[in-house]
Amino acid sequence: MNLKKCLHALLLFGMGLMIPCYAFTVLNVTLSPWPLYDRSRKLLVLLTAACIALLLLALRASDRHEAFFARHERQVLLAAAGFYFIVQMVMAHVLRFVPVTDAEQCFTAAQLIVDTGTFGNVERPWVYFTRYPFNLGFVYTLAGIFRCFGLLGWGDRFMQAALVCSLLFTLGLLAGARVCREMGGVKAQTRMLVLCASCLPFLYCTTELYTDAFSLAFPTMTVYGFCRLRKAESARGRVLWALAFAASAFIGAQIKFTSVIAAIACMIVLVFERRGKAALCACVMLAAAFLSGNALVNGYTARHLSAEDIRQNELPRLHHIAMGLPIHEDEGYGQYGDGGWLIFSTSFEDPEARKEALLEEIIDRVYYLRYPSRLLNMMSRKNLSTFGDGTFRLNEIIEADEHAPDNAVKQVIFGQGRWYPAYYHLCTALFMAQMVIAMLACAQAIRRRNTAGAPLFIALVGMFLLLCIWETRARYFFQFEMVLLCAGALLETERTLFSRNKG
Repeated sequence: MNLKKCLHALLLFGMGLMIPCYAFTVLNVTLSPWPLYDRSRKLLVLLTAACIALLLLALRASDRHEAFFARHERQVLLAAAGFYFIVQMVMAHVLRFVPVTDAEQCFTAAQLIVDTGTFGNVERPWVYFTRYPFNLGFVYTLAGIFRCFGLLGWGDRFMQAALVCSLLFTLGLLAGARVCREMGGVKAQTRMLVLCASCLPFLYCTTELYTDAFSLAFPTMTVYGFCRLRKAESARGRVLWALAFAASAFIGAQIKFTSVIAAIACMIVLVFERRGKAALCACVMLAAAFLSGNALVNGYTARHLSAEDIRQNELPRLHHIAMGLPIHEDEGYGQYGDGGWLIFSTSFEDPEARKEALLEEIIDRVYYLRYPSRLLNMMSRKNLSTFGDGTFRLNEIIEADEHAPDNAVKQVIFGQGRWYPAYYHLCTALFMAQMVIAMLACAQAIRRRNTAGAPLFIALVGMFLLLCIWETRARYFFQFEMVLLCAGALLETERTLFSRNKG
């Protein structure tokens, strides 16, 4: 076997890893006995089967009207973008809230920067951001939004953030549609829009106003930059699209660092496809963006927080990994549980002592999990925590301290709402169905030895593996939901599902 065929086979294998990861997830969420989310497993199984059938029928129906969608391609895209933007802005008005916890810290710090010039002289944000400096990119984003609209005389900062988040969603939606257009033609683009309609949280996600929603657009924009870079024929085109690719990856990573997974997946594909010039351009631009960009961000951070304070107080990566190893069933399913991990990690004044203690705890927990039964038990509980709620628990932040469902929308999406149980089961069943559609698309692509969708499938593998290692919550995957839908949109729904391409 020559090198080209070997690399192609390895790329197909990397894509194929997506199938066991998400097959385990679907089976675990629908069948595992853990009481988290108070779900009815029988109802979830039946709804998932029904949703799979309905989505396949909807995709098949859209394929049959390819000529119509090809003729009206621009109008369809604009209609979809306009629909989501309008609905999301209406939802922001209906669901308006006062942020609490992490979201409140980010909003407060951003407003202090705009109003007073700094947040570093206020105790609460000083304590929070010396522990969690990775959220500072989001703070600076919000500060930029507030400052720009303030110059225009608009003082409603909640709606300012909602407007920009909705605009970012629109860019991500259009980028995702064009990614599918590049990889599978007009049919795939239309399928992507159909699948987006099956994700009900898209209707109000931009009201969350936190990193999960703000970063949603960047993985698909990064992959779109990759698609254009891969097909660029001139040096100028490669440089420009490599710059767009790197800029999207860097900005997304500043808001939520896991955005970088999409860029890594794209780089893997470029290397394995032996696209040397494109890979070199992308690598150089990524390095330039992250090195220069991080230097600028760190320089701006130094105006508010000292490097020594951050070094002394920042919770290390080991903290989040330790939180992601819940060896007992009462440890919060990989989440905070009773807050014990935060108390433990902040009890050390010496950062080196903190790291040593956390590393020792991780080693002890990994050793405890050396038996397959224990590892499976932990992974099952954690997987359910991460993927077991198709609403992505976006309502946790939106509800804030006002949990009463005082309007019709809140009756559906709030945890105490009258219709929330039905909404939860429907959203989760649709989420599982989307995974099944994406797995079918991956299997079909492997059968046909087609690696066009490799960046999507590999990115999904990367996000799954990270969430197996890291501490996690139901909303942490939401950032890659649009990538999942793009992957599913590559499924061709002809009668013989796994037939080879003609010719």
